[in-house]
Amino acid sequence: PIELHSTKGGHLAHQGHPARLQCSMENADVSHNDVHWYRQLPGQQREWILTHDTNGRKIDHEDVNQRLQPSRVTSNNTYILTLTRVTVSDAAVYQCCVWGDVCGDGTRLNITSE
Repeated sequence: PIELHSTKGGHLAHQGHPARLQCSMENADVSHNDVHWYRQLPGQQREWILTHDTNGRKIDHEDVNQRLQPSRVTSNNTYILTLTRVTVSDAAVYQCCVWGDVCGDGTRLNITSE
């Protein structure tokens, strides 16, 4: 079966700096599968934020912040979500999924201002 693995133990980013979240895939090829990224803010429902298709196109809501940049690294079969210049409002659990229902555990992004 296909498995997705997120960064364990969360990720700490400094406000105003980039954060890079990784999601590695087993038993399938990242270059042949669209990836769907979701975000769950504290106390809220999980929401879809973007899809990165196999042609490298980013599909998202018009109101999704342009600071979210998806990519994939074929050499280690990993999906990447980069948030440029994070703010405290980016603190959430980020989750990657393929095929709609095969998902990673999710990575909690914490933001520090120090």
